[in-house]
Amino acid sequence: MTRMLFTVLFYALATASGSAQNTVSQELLALSEDQRNAAFTRLLQASDRNCGQVTRTLFVGDGLGLDDWEALCRNRTSYSLSVPGEWDASITVLSCRELSATRKRLLGRRSGGENAAGCRIR
Repeated sequence: MTRMLFTVLFYALATASGSAQNTVSQELLALSEDQRNAAFTRLLQASDRNCGQVTRTLFVGDGLGLDDWEALCRNRTSYSLSVPGEWDASITVLSCRELSATRKRLLGRRSGGENAAGCRIR
């Protein structure tokens, strides 16, 4: 079981690092987990988000020149970040709770129905 989990994790990380489109994400993926968490903590605090410390990050994928990341904070608040290819460009930060609520409204789902996912990170 442990070997299978390690193998799945290895392939997931290998796939994620290979699909980063921009140099910022490639640099973030090259950092250690602690360094990457610290970088995302600074990004979220600079954007006045309620995050004392990022405990986990997840590279989600790329599209339209932006790479999508998710960050989970110690207070269990999660955020979705769209990272452009240049460090001096603006990074879009959205709360995963906001994303879930918006998706639910757009899909016309009512409470008690299927959950509308906002982010993957938990």
